[in-house]
Amino acid sequence: MSTNELEIETSLESSEKIYSIKNAEFFGSDQMGSLSYKVFSKKAKTESGDDQIILEQVELKYYSDDLNDWRISSDKGVMFDDENLLVLRGNVVFENKSTLRPSIIETEYMEINPYKMTIATNKKVKITINNNTIEAYGFNATLEENQIKFRASNVPNSIQ
Repeated sequence: MSTNELEIETSLESSEKIYSIKNAEFFGSDQMGSLSYKVFSKKAKTESGDDQIILEQVELKYYSDDLNDWRISSDKGVMFDDENLLVLRGNVVFENKSTLRPSIIETEYMEINPYKMTIATNKKVKITINNNTIEAYGFNATLEENQIKFRASNVPNSIQ
């Protein structure tokens, strides 16, 4: 984790301390030890004894291959201590900037397992792949395989 500024606040209601970091970066690596993703947040904060980190203005970038150039952003997020779950809220946008399979996924809520590159939501999503747009409620995907599964009118569908 790298930081530009660390703030410590004391909660008025208890003796718990709130730790805030501006311009925080969290890194993840694959099984070989290579950098696989980076989470950036304009402001990250947590209370002592809490198992989650509250994030503001979140960006997640994957470093994998040319087919999976995913950049993910949202207004807010929560990262849990074990780092197997990142929950994003508000203007959640996924962009794959690959030249072969450009795509955009938009929603208001998304759960991500950053290590496995899996995402899921039960909210409305708008998916644009190669200039074709699909809207659905409920959605899960494996970003690494560029495989998307979604529900439209409660009927499971899959596209690749």
